[in-house]
Amino acid sequence: MEPFYLLNKKIQKVIHEMKWENFRPIQDEAIVHMINSPSDMIISAPTASGKTEAAFLPIISQIADRGKDSVKILYISPLKALINDQFSRIEALCKHIDFPITKWHGDANQSKKATLIKNPAGILLITPESIESLFLNKTEFLGPLFKNLEYIVIDEIHSFIGNERGSQLKSLINRLEHTVEIHPYKIALSATISNLSDIAKWLNPNNSTSVKIIEDNDKSKDTVGLIKCYESTPPVVGVDKDEFSELKQDLFKVIKQEKNLIFANAKMTLEEYCDSMQNIASENKYPNNFYIHHGSLAKNIREQCEDLLKKESNISVFCTNTLELGIDIGNIDRVIFLAPPFSVASMVQRLGRCGRKENARKEFRFYIEENAIDDKATWQDKLRVQLVQSIAIVELMLKGFSEPLETDTFDYSTFVHQILSYLGQTGGADASKIYHNIADISFNHYFSKEDYIAILQKLNSDEIIYQMTDGIITLSKLGERIVENYEFYAAFMTPKDWKVVCNGKEIGQISGGNLLFLKEGSHFLLAGKLWEIVEFKNKIQTIIVKKAYGKKPIKFNGGIQNVHREIHQKMLEIYENCYVPKYLSQASIPILEEGFENYKTYVKTNDSNILTVLEGTRIQNTIGLLFKYCGVDIEDGGIGYCSYCGKQELIETLKSIDFSMLDKNLIINLIDRPLKYKKKFDHLLPDDILNKAYEQQCLDFNGAKEFIDNL
Repeated sequence: MEPFYLLNKKIQKVIHEMKWENFRPIQDEAIVHMINSPSDMIISAPTASGKTEAAFLPIISQIADRGKDSVKILYISPLKALINDQFSRIEALCKHIDFPITKWHGDANQSKKATLIKNPAGILLITPESIESLFLNKTEFLGPLFKNLEYIVIDEIHSFIGNERGSQLKSLINRLEHTVEIHPYKIALSATISNLSDIAKWLNPNNSTSVKIIEDNDKSKDTVGLIKCYESTPPVVGVDKDEFSELKQDLFKVIKQEKNLIFANAKMTLEEYCDSMQNIASENKYPNNFYIHHGSLAKNIREQCEDLLKKESNISVFCTNTLELGIDIGNIDRVIFLAPPFSVASMVQRLGRCGRKENARKEFRFYIEENAIDDKATWQDKLRVQLVQSIAIVELMLKGFSEPLETDTFDYSTFVHQILSYLGQTGGADASKIYHNIADISFNHYFSKEDYIAILQKLNSDEIIYQMTDGIITLSKLGERIVENYEFYAAFMTPKDWKVVCNGKEIGQISGGNLLFLKEGSHFLLAGKLWEIVEFKNKIQTIIVKKAYGKKPIKFNGGIQNVHREIHQKMLEIYENCYVPKYLSQASIPILEEGFENYKTYVKTNDSNILTVLEGTRIQNTIGLLFKYCGVDIEDGGIGYCSYCGKQELIETLKSIDFSMLDKNLIINLIDRPLKYKKKFDHLLPDDILNKAYEQQCLDFNGAKEFIDNL
């Protein structure tokens, strides 16, 4: 039977009204599977390929006539904006079906939430943090809400895997199934990733072979692109750098028309460039079609930008990964990078925004700025690292590589978080019951009893928990304050942001860490506009500002992420072979060739002071720590180390290390304890476990040994 005729007649009617002529292959396959032989399922496809409908058509069809006795479908999203976006799509599919579709997040309608609690039914769209809130604040309603839950849909699952939100989500799903005694089918929606079988194990660790994997392998869209590199002009004392540089002028010529997304690795880079584009437009009497979108902006500013992206055909938005995920923003003509992304997967995801029109191509452009080489240039400047990394990422993308997601790690920070969450939910339990529910059930036996006991002892000594005379462990007053704070719902670290307010209206936020650079009278960029600080209101963590003009703004640094070994290895190959790609602009070739020449001069020679590592960030970090252990003074360049003692001596030092006698704890303890706090509750871990957590995230001793053996 054709997939269409397997669907409920109410769904068939909606499809007729929408005038769909046919289903896409992933939709056909998903409908047939979930109706004829249902099981857990992964649908992997690029943005805007119909994944949502592939998941929801068959499962809505199955519950269309019996969706009123509890929530039947739980849709979990990484973003509130994505929930709002998907709500309208799911609502359209349910046009002729009589059950509610409810949004549940911090900005959602409170009366709709209350109605769902009173009369659980239909479809619930929610974030992991709001599920956490349900466990803590609506414990008694979990049974009625989910007693007949049949399906869990996890959208953009790749954004959860390998981080705290993924660990939390996995734990919460397992806790929900155990608490309510249900076994719903799980459907994961994902961008194109390389290790889908590992995602299947994450989704169903007990029977991963039963997970149906559906992939969209359509390679019909051509990819075209350009990398252009510019050499920055050395600053002149007493003169501000020309904000309308050649790079910015070229960028303006491209993005003043059509629909463009422009990505950078730091919000303040986006702010600077958006401000420059608006100023160039003003000088040239050109319409201001330049906007900005990132997580530190007020909700109404972000939503206005998203709305314009859907409606306008001539608009350019400077954005972070807030627009990398699958909010429907229509077709994008090109994606532009102002710095190499940290991963190939990120580039693929961003480029997936392009080429949605018939016969359209996916188009990328890189506009990279390298520092001028003068007597102050660093060796990284001389090697043109940004440019070579950009080429490496494009090459790997064109060959179909994407970093595998790390599915087999659970972080200790979230383990602590979930122990505290369970105590908040239950009011208290004995140690063995907590271990069974959290270590065994929530985290699939990942954490040992020894580690668990050590963590409990640390929580007790920190007065977060205490044990009563009958053996019951419960939260202390301090523990209760931690768990009852709304910030507890998020398992990831949330920076302390200060509100920025002008004339009583919130513009956005600035990280508290950046206040070191600010004072009254300082100018900075936010929401693509220049502001002057009028006053700091410390008690309410608010900065009062007014519109500013002319003065050069203060810049803030962005964060750094791990780079995969394959990217570094491709960079090494590019250096060794002096590879010049066809998509590199002619004007940029001399800059790249200068990097190759300097690689030969400063790196390849026997008397070099530079030892390149190019084995991925974790091995790079480990080699640096081993040098510290050996007492060698080195300079970290991100792709290797420089020392006045010379490369050969660096190699001999590493070769002298006996890994069989190495005490990893001793080495990791060379790092100050606060510097090892990478996740929200790392500060509550005992020293040895904190070291294990840090090693898991930042180091690779086995990889370092292999690198040293091959020197």
